[in-house]
Amino acid sequence: MAPAYRITKESLETQFVPGQNPELRVRARYVLENYGNSDLSSIDVILPDKSSYGLTGLFIKVNGREATAAELSAEKQEDGSSKFRIPLDSSWNQKQRRDLAIEYSFASPEDSGVNIGLSSTSFHVVSHAWLPLLQPPNHVLSPFPSNPERITYTVQAPGNFLLLAPGKRVGRTKNGEEVKSRFELRSSDPAPFIVAGRYVDSCSNGRECGASFWTLEPLKGDWAPAEEQIASDWNILQKNFGPLGKTNLAPHVVESPGLRHIGDDMPSAVPFFGGVLVDPQAISQGVHSGEFLDLVAHALAGNWFGVQIHSSNSVVGISEGLSEYAVIVIDEARQGDSARNSRILRFLHEYDAACKEAVEKPLIATTISDSVEQRRIALAKAPLFFIALEDAYGEASVRQALAQVVSLLRGQEVGFQDIRAALENVTNKDLVPIFRAWLYKPGIPAEFREKYQRAAVGKN
Repeated sequence: MAPAYRITKESLETQFVPGQNPELRVRARYVLENYGNSDLSSIDVILPDKSSYGLTGLFIKVNGREATAAELSAEKQEDGSSKFRIPLDSSWNQKQRRDLAIEYSFASPEDSGVNIGLSSTSFHVVSHAWLPLLQPPNHVLSPFPSNPERITYTVQAPGNFLLLAPGKRVGRTKNGEEVKSRFELRSSDPAPFIVAGRYVDSCSNGRECGASFWTLEPLKGDWAPAEEQIASDWNILQKNFGPLGKTNLAPHVVESPGLRHIGDDMPSAVPFFGGVLVDPQAISQGVHSGEFLDLVAHALAGNWFGVQIHSSNSVVGISEGLSEYAVIVIDEARQGDSARNSRILRFLHEYDAACKEAVEKPLIATTISDSVEQRRIALAKAPLFFIALEDAYGEASVRQALAQVVSLLRGQEVGFQDIRAALENVTNKDLVPIFRAWLYKPGIPAEFREKYQRAAVGKN
């Protein structure tokens, strides 16, 4: 009923090229079939942005012939990517196939943030925007091109690098000092990512570990208690929000020297499927410290609320607020109601302090592009909103609804309306009033504030 095409075959190749200025080369190959109701003269594709990823050497072939893609808009999209149009030298007729090859390299990003890390000893690509994303034809009824059931991809890196990547490993070939690892990725697997480096694995000597540290230098002292707490936090998240996959994953905490948050110099931690990237500044706090373990717990929660699902337009209340709420869930599971109330009061104090520095925007409209001061308000208020939902409808109902959202909408953009729909489905109640009060109106509802301030006074 509309112009459309599908991806019948897809393969990906990545090669890490070490050196003083290391590079990561990416090659994506597709076999495409036009099954729509009209011929096509071009293909649109989302590609990584030059400043965010350091993209160089873009090279495209259609049916073996070089094609020059035109950037459709100079404005960078929020995920650090840009849209291009690939012209076809002749019309792509119905029922015909086209071979498409896209190649480029990543090198020295100007503003990489958390998207990509490249150093002489390690590299990572964990954002969903680092690979090409083929777009549907420009028609309101055209669907996104469907993917094949299985994708093959290879990762070529130095032989002394440890490697994390999704899918089933189906081969390993050594070529001099490099190793090429081959994987098979099914549609039910997480999106491709790579975390690799010349790491020391804390979980060694054949012992069974609930969590692993991969660090550039051996950890000092007894890190077993930190491993146990991280494994415990991971299990609490799985119990409350559902398992990430069919297999029982042991989380990895991986040091990344190139990791940093844009706009500040605070210790950083970023989730990837099955683990957390941390920068050396975070490691320097000591893996036993409360600050480090808090940072890791928040990033672990991002596996559910950031990796499995992500917010449309990077709404802070979803992208970060859900992870902050999940930390309250962890505290309560480990230390009871007193820890839960203590964390809630901390967010209330943070909210009051942040409101002195900026005018509050509605929670539903605050995004990562807003000022630091406004984001601080939203980051303090969002977890309290989910606590208010627990108080009104029960902890089990809220967590069941969020588990449903993570399971059913895996890999998709999620908004507050999706959470409301899931919770209404679980409770059979109308949640419009409470969502309106918290998401669209400034301030903290008086009854919520009084409840937890009274609890604090009673405790004292």
